[in-house]
Amino acid sequence: MDRAVTRRAVVTGGAGFVGSHLCEALLRAGWRVVSLDDCSTGSPANLERALAMGVEALEVDITTPDLDAAMARTRPEVVFHLAALSSVTLCQRDPERCEAVNAGGTARVWDAARRSGAGKLVNVSSLAVHGVSPDAYGRSKLAAEEYLAGQASSAKMRLTTLRPANVYGPRQHGDGESAVVATWLGAMVRGEPLFLDGDGRQTRDFLYVDDAVAAMVLAADRADGHTLELGMGVETSLVTLLGTMGGTTGWRGRPSRRPARPGDIRRSVVDPRPAAGRLGWEARTGLDEGLRLTWEWMTGKEKTDL
Repeated sequence: MDRAVTRRAVVTGGAGFVGSHLCEALLRAGWRVVSLDDCSTGSPANLERALAMGVEALEVDITTPDLDAAMARTRPEVVFHLAALSSVTLCQRDPERCEAVNAGGTARVWDAARRSGAGKLVNVSSLAVHGVSPDAYGRSKLAAEEYLAGQASSAKMRLTTLRPANVYGPRQHGDGESAVVATWLGAMVRGEPLFLDGDGRQTRDFLYVDDAVAAMVLAADRADGHTLELGMGVETSLVTLLGTMGGTTGWRGRPSRRPARPGDIRRSVVDPRPAAGRLGWEARTGLDEGLRLTWEWMTGKEKTDL
């Protein structure tokens, strides 16, 4: 039997925006997949397609002993770690909870995966670790990276850390990290005010979710010991993003201006060449196409082929 058919994966945060797409991508590639998620921010609805494809979904909080039992029963070959408290606002309000989930939870995932016999952990981190004045979210993700790097240096279990750029696409909601696309498209759908912070010349690197998860699947077997950043390698200002959205949606309104957010990064773009070299990966979905696909999902026009 082909080895790919029998490979076992655990996806922490599998009921989340990116995690649910990753579950589907792994299932399409022939993996047996178990999603672990406490559904505090993720939603079982995100897993509807994956459930139809055969995913096993377990409601597990990574900060509790339930994680150890689930990991031991599943015995994954590869653990994809996406579970996190990703709302920057919530992290600022409750930095202790943020640290407990994002740093402490990551440590528990590593230990449980190692004890279960997993051979590889793919850690999905964040570009927020580069913050000029890192907020609670960025600090917690950096602490998680540092813990894993220290453990992996003397462990048999292999590690790859990925830092995606501003990931967007179907199933994203405007309450997490880097959610400007979901926030603005959601406001357009509902006819609500749309807010632009600062002068709008801040730049970001927007990465469609299917491209992000393609890199995660490749990382199961590649880039051991490396930390790689994922992006299109294209700087897009928020003003340009808004104009592109208008072309996709037909929105002709004007945004309401707000002061720039303290500590907001002025320019952010990823060099995709290291990921291309280590993973054999490249982002294929341009911003126009990605926004169209996201808009179709938000307006109920998305195709539902499995």
